Amino acid sequence: MLYKYMIYSYNYIKLISKNKHNMLKPFLKPLYYKYIVMTAINVTPLIGGKYVSTAYAVYNGLNPYASIILITVSETLLCSLLFYAGIKLKSLKWVHGMLSSKKGKRAHNYVAKYGPVIGLFVGQMFIGAPPISLALGVLYERDKNIYIFFFIPLFISIFLYSIFNFYLNTVAITSLKNIFHLV
Repeated sequence: MLYKYMIYSYNYIKLISKNKHNMLKPFLKPLYYKYIVMTAINVTPLIGGKYVSTAYAVYNGLNPYASIILITVSETLLCSLLFYAGIKLKSLKWVHGMLSSKKGKRAHNYVAKYGPVIGLFVGQMFIGAPPISLALGVLYERDKNIYIFFFIPLFISIFLYSIFNFYLNTVAITSLKNIFHLV
């Protein structure tokens, strides 16, 4: 049943793409498809995020400036949603109980001072910006300026890590193509 549906869908898309007066024609071009796939890879938290999406962009020869902008904007939006979810999680009783314990208060005081800078610039390389954004949302206090506490460090760190990952992937993929003579 699924196989028949897949063949039907493939034939339908093939038929649509032959029509010259189709509204979906710009979205069926491979270039738009590659940018959409790159953005989807970036916001998927289980497969490596920025590193894999920049590798995809380098391997497929996408525009580096457009790729970095798309990666930065999509991950900033994802992290903003997770930050808001963290703020909402803070209102749950068991999360509030964990934060009000002795260890929780000590960690909270440390994160209140250095959290955004250390978390987003150092921890992003190891666990990524989305989990850090969720944690910062749980630890956020209403009396702090949200732009200085979260959005400015988030945007700058994602932008810099995107450039860094793009550079690393460019060097790695170019080297692999030269060594193994891949075209």
